[in-house]
Amino acid sequence: MYASSRFLTSKFFVWLALFLIGFPSVLWYHVTMNTFPVSYQGPRTLWKPQFTAHGNSRCLPETLPQFHEEAAAKRVVCRKYSPFTTGRARVATVTAQFGEPKEHYQRALRTHLLHALVHGTEVRVMCDAMVDDLWNKPAFILDLLMQEMLKAEKDRLEWIQWVDRDTLILDQCRPITSFLPPSDESSLGSWWRRRRRSSSDDVKQLQKNETHMLVTQDWNGLNNGIFLVRVNAWAIDLFTAILAFRHYRPDVDLPFTEQSAMEHVLGTDEFKDQARYVPQHWFNGYEQGGANLFDTRQNVAGLEELYVRRGDYLVHFAGRDGRSELLKEWSDMLERQGDVWQEGRVQRDVRAEVKTFWRGLGHRQ
Repeated sequence: MYASSRFLTSKFFVWLALFLIGFPSVLWYHVTMNTFPVSYQGPRTLWKPQFTAHGNSRCLPETLPQFHEEAAAKRVVCRKYSPFTTGRARVATVTAQFGEPKEHYQRALRTHLLHALVHGTEVRVMCDAMVDDLWNKPAFILDLLMQEMLKAEKDRLEWIQWVDRDTLILDQCRPITSFLPPSDESSLGSWWRRRRRSSSDDVKQLQKNETHMLVTQDWNGLNNGIFLVRVNAWAIDLFTAILAFRHYRPDVDLPFTEQSAMEHVLGTDEFKDQARYVPQHWFNGYEQGGANLFDTRQNVAGLEELYVRRGDYLVHFAGRDGRSELLKEWSDMLERQGDVWQEGRVQRDVRAEVKTFWRGLGHRQ
């Protein structure tokens, strides 16, 4: 009887051990089954989703193993030939994809997913509407900001990059952080670089840094198709004001809906000193002449500064007719195109311009 009891006790502990080993894996599966892919975020950190769909619809394109292999190969090329450091940063690209998935927008989104895999950033996609029309943009961003600010500071995102769905990444090697003020760029990036700095130094630099947003303008004024915003209380106040603007200022004409509201709010004393209007071609360039000309153009003399050329970060098809065909044409070209850094075909590199801009505002490396 005693031997039988001892056998049952041993069997119980074996099953208990198996349960304790297996339960975290089962839990992890259920938590992450609607987010994909899952990537390791550095030493001594939890596994977390790198791409996240928000809403009930499935609007993220499928990412097969070959896609991850492509990202790994591109990362090797970037490290070898480009002047940029690739490494994980607490930055997320945020966008929206409503309705039935359309091939041209899915292909455009894949360029952002590839960029995130190369640089270890995140992508958050709004798949279902929260409010009406274009006001979903500030509503979604505000929701994300509030969620992030509830997290411990060491775990939350530091910057958000909003991109409209009619955008394509042109240079997969250029990280989002390359446009940020030097104090931010040096504290972001790869995990090992961040560990080399003392926490007190980081706090002092962030206290001095009053830049919380990077935006651009075109011939219509503010264009908020792409912008960068710091995750903090200032950003929550900003997007609260933008979302509420039409209700509290119904007398103000908003020809570009939430974009016009954002322009009005950024012009107020409360927000104007923390938002920087940077040159449009940094990260919100437009196209002229088509994808084939972009790829083969040898001489950029006379090409206006706002139009993209090889070496630029991104192209935006704002207000263009026939965007579905343009996105397909440019996606085809980018899939055929080699790496412009590896091939020595860069026509514009804004690194020096970015440094000069921030130096003029008192930022130092």
